[in-house]
Amino acid sequence: MKRLNIILALFLMAVLPLQAQFAKPLKPREYGAANKSRWYVGLTGSFAANDMIYTAMDAGKFQVYLGPTAGIAAEYNAMNGLAVGLDVSYVMRGSKESTSTTFLSNFSTLTSAHVNYEMSLKGVEMRVPVMLYFGSGESINPYVYLAPRMSLWLGDSIRWERTYDDASYAPVVYKHAVDKNTMRPYDIGAVVGLGLCGRLMLGQMPLLLKLDLNYGISVLSTFSQDEIHAATEGSESFVFYGWGDIEHEKLGRRHLQNAEARLTILIPIKKHLQDACAFNQNMKKSRK
Repeated sequence: MKRLNIILALFLMAVLPLQAQFAKPLKPREYGAANKSRWYVGLTGSFAANDMIYTAMDAGKFQVYLGPTAGIAAEYNAMNGLAVGLDVSYVMRGSKESTSTTFLSNFSTLTSAHVNYEMSLKGVEMRVPVMLYFGSGESINPYVYLAPRMSLWLGDSIRWERTYDDASYAPVVYKHAVDKNTMRPYDIGAVVGLGLCGRLMLGQMPLLLKLDLNYGISVLSTFSQDEIHAATEGSESFVFYGWGDIEHEKLGRRHLQNAEARLTILIPIKKHLQDACAFNQNMKKSRK
């Protein structure tokens, strides 16, 4: 939360000087011109359902791991209908899964073991979306986008718990930190999405309000080098793979995927700066 507060504070510090230059407020009739501004800045946030994909094993029963994101966004309209953006966000990702096995207990009766696995990640994510807008309406326009994505993981934890139906077996719980031993420190992926962009006025301030649904997946395996090259004997020491007694060669590759709903609010800045300069020139002329 401290990192999130710092990001929001930096954004406000960047926007306030621009607000101070709004010497001439935009009138409603100027709204159309403001919408044609090439530069926009604002805030973005989302709520995502996250998961891990293991390519060479049955990962068990999927459980939704929900995590929020929040950050700053910028967008440049390169030409009519085409725009390029930059989003930098603080993200919370992860995975929750469970599986069960049946075995013959010490008392020659069938019993079950249940494994619950949860990985929590915190990091900074950067996207460079290329957006294509459709339609020429002044109110709502649909758009699609494709974005490369890079994440830098700051840490968190992995929890692995095994319980038994047979009370003679004590539960086993392991907890590991997310570090270079348990996770590649960075992640590269891609995001595709579609959404709607609305134009509205907040008092004298023109806004772009964007809502989209997107899907992202890692290109690189998130297994660390320590995991890939670890010895297989004593596999219980490698429970951060998720499933205890499975040797790491059988786990293949591990990819992070997520589906999210994202809200972005942007304000045009180039038009405002131009108006401020024009106002200053008029003031100089009136003094003469």
